[in-house]
Amino acid sequence: MEARLDAEAAQRCPNCGAPATGAWCAGCGQESTGGQDVFVRVLKRQWQRIRHTLVALLVHPGQLTAEYRDGMRARSISPWRLTFNVLTVFFLLSFVTDFSVANFPKQDPSGTLARAMSAAAQQAKVDELVFTERVDRRFNGIFTLSLILSTAVSAVVARATHLRRPETWSVHLVFALHFTAWGVIANLVYFLAMRLSGLSLTYGAQNTAVGTALIVLILLWQFSYLLFAFRRVYADGWSGACAKAAVMVFVGFITANALAILAFLIAIEASLRVG
Repeated sequence: MEARLDAEAAQRCPNCGAPATGAWCAGCGQESTGGQDVFVRVLKRQWQRIRHTLVALLVHPGQLTAEYRDGMRARSISPWRLTFNVLTVFFLLSFVTDFSVANFPKQDPSGTLARAMSAAAQQAKVDELVFTERVDRRFNGIFTLSLILSTAVSAVVARATHLRRPETWSVHLVFALHFTAWGVIANLVYFLAMRLSGLSLTYGAQNTAVGTALIVLILLWQFSYLLFAFRRVYADGWSGACAKAAVMVFVGFITANALAILAFLIAIEASLRVG
């Protein structure tokens, strides 16, 4: 009798007491503690999700969105978490890419940004280095918000170019989130190439052969990504996917540059009002 009670207790979830019927508790969702060490299983599963997500994102455009649409969501990182994690890594690597407000004036050969930052620091009556650090902190937050707005614009464009498709808004939004995550990685590659080429991230790069080539290559990469992503997610034909990809690239290019400039100006204005 005692042996049977012990066996029944062992088959119950230690967290909520519900009957354990597999690797997961049907009552609270906690993972079973039987068999292999739970910590080891969690590490393996997380590594598999990260590897699958990154490979699909970089090598198979549209696959993550198609999997999400079809209900296969446990095998990859959620779209929101993926986008913000990639953005966090992007900011952490700013010391490599020189993507920071503190470096923008140094990279501007015209001196316009340096004069603007100096004038703003004088207006705020603080040391220029302190003011620059203040602007840099606000710029990162505002730039993150601008990416959310850019993602929303991409979702609207995806919807507007596929009015005859029965997809829900959630699919368009997930498509936009995956595109944004890919775009952050692509920009990381672009900024690294710019720095290795000795080119400024602000002005003048477009006037050099190398700078122009890099811009063209990144836009073609973006176009190719969208072309295959549209075909995989929305089943577009080649001509339709080409046209829609061109629209998305154009709108995205204008939106991204406008929002980046706006984020910089808002960061300066917000820093002036401090204190």
